[in-house]
Amino acid sequence: MVQVLRSSKFGFGLLALCVASAAQGVTIAQVQGSGHLSPLAGQSVDALGGVVTAVTRNGFWLQDETPDDDRRTADALYVFLGKEKPPAVGDRIAVSGRVGEYRPGRNPDNLTITQLSDARWQRLASGIPLPAPVVLGRGGRLPPSAAIAPTLGNVEAARRPLDPERFAMDFFESLEGMQVEIDEAIAVGPRGERGEVAVILAAQADAGLRTARGGVAIAPGQFNPHRILLDASLTPTPPGIKTGDRLLKLRGIVDYSFGNYRLRLTESPQLQARALPAQLAAPLGRGQLGVAAYNLENLGGNAPQARFDAIARQIVTQLASPHLIALQEVQDDDGPRDKGVTDASQTLTRLSNAIRAAGGPAYRWVGVDPVNNADGGAPGANIRPVILYDPVRVQLDGSVGGPRDAVSIAAGGKLQPAAGRIAPDDPAFESSRKPLAAQFTVAGKRLVLVAVHFASKRIDQPLFGPQQPPFAASEIQRTAQAGVVADFVRSLLARRADSAVLVLGDFNDFDFGPASQSIEAAGLSNLTLSLPAAERYTYIHDGNSQALDHVFASPALMQGALRSYQVLHINAEYPDGASDHDPVRAVFDIDAIPR
Repeated sequence: MVQVLRSSKFGFGLLALCVASAAQGVTIAQVQGSGHLSPLAGQSVDALGGVVTAVTRNGFWLQDETPDDDRRTADALYVFLGKEKPPAVGDRIAVSGRVGEYRPGRNPDNLTITQLSDARWQRLASGIPLPAPVVLGRGGRLPPSAAIAPTLGNVEAARRPLDPERFAMDFFESLEGMQVEIDEAIAVGPRGERGEVAVILAAQADAGLRTARGGVAIAPGQFNPHRILLDASLTPTPPGIKTGDRLLKLRGIVDYSFGNYRLRLTESPQLQARALPAQLAAPLGRGQLGVAAYNLENLGGNAPQARFDAIARQIVTQLASPHLIALQEVQDDDGPRDKGVTDASQTLTRLSNAIRAAGGPAYRWVGVDPVNNADGGAPGANIRPVILYDPVRVQLDGSVGGPRDAVSIAAGGKLQPAAGRIAPDDPAFESSRKPLAAQFTVAGKRLVLVAVHFASKRIDQPLFGPQQPPFAASEIQRTAQAGVVADFVRSLLARRADSAVLVLGDFNDFDFGPASQSIEAAGLSNLTLSLPAAERYTYIHDGNSQALDHVFASPALMQGALRSYQVLHINAEYPDGASDHDPVRAVFDIDAIPR
């Protein structure tokens, strides 16, 4: 066994001996192995040879100059140095160290990365041309677009050989640490705050459920495994990237973190931007009632005026000033400052004033200040659902209850009080937003709105994690919440079968998810399902366009009253949207609503 040193003062003889040892010993492909975990994990290797392709602050990637013929085995890996000085890109080196499997963030829901630690390296030459990158796209390899991984439980524990021709997770794993080159890619989501962009290969433009505006929508069992995230930690992505834009000449290192495979760019790609106009809703006609739902992405009373102005312009221009708007993520007056403030009067006054300044109506609002820090979200922010209403067209039918007052249903389907929370003490809503129910009169017709913001998906296992299929832990609470709301609707319809009821807001559930199905089982129709499959999205997560915001309508509103339903794509596809959600709007014929 040869001891590998970083100093070259020992002369040519030692360098030659190192090269011979590296050539005759273990290769990078053998370290990586043909599965998710290295067969040499926990062992030490000596004089592993290769060329440095990229450098970080605490390590570097090393790629073999002579790849093997097995597409299951990556020919590169990451070498962790800590505070030691790294080699330079283009250095041919021999490195010794201990093989390990690093789990990013020590999060059990992340896959591991094969790497060397306790590393000692020896520079053998400098200025070496980098190994040829693996070409992805036209004339090269294509990631599978049908399945992420086999449903084996824990894919790492299964210790099976990779199948990169069938499963996208295996495809990207087989390229771990390697240089790849993509001639052209399509952004399927906007550039994030850290510069990340989800893309698909232009060569796979027809794969998945493509939206008319350039994204890829999800469907039952289809979560677009061929996506990959561009990572800007080594080289920045061009600013301003929106959904549908094209990127040319991408080169980088395949890596993994935060539940996703990533391409850490080593060269900045060229941007080919395309026009993507924000959508406009048609003006409301005489005798029509406009109802919308809009998640404002944590709008607090201390937010910059520009945010209020941007949202106000959207409500007036894009949404055409609906008569009723169910808002989510309305923060208290001091936003995320945790000082015991729960009142949101300043937040809503600033929003209402901005809407008036933009040419909209003088909205009033219905809301219930929560108990401090009892409703989830950022500590101190006290997010809650709120309903805006245009008092010229819509009137609230009575008083509003307090944070612990549950709305009840009296004879004839009337709410008591006229507005308040549904079952605020039910365990389903622990540390989560409580639904807001409110009864309005519109041209002498009674209309009940239930504004919801169900538990988020934040605790769910990632699509590209070791557990396959991933466990959606948040569904437990969310489905329970939907069950409470469904029971409320059933009780309302039992007292008056022709009640005009809308349940709307941010459900944090897909149109085919269990929470949505629970609301439908109460006798309501999800208006999202009236849209073509490729138009069912209000939010984009890691490049997946998905519907989280919905409007459910009772039979009385579906029997001749519904005129239109639309998702207004004005935010989610843009890097500078006023929110991260797109609003939805439904229009009803007031004359067709029962009295």
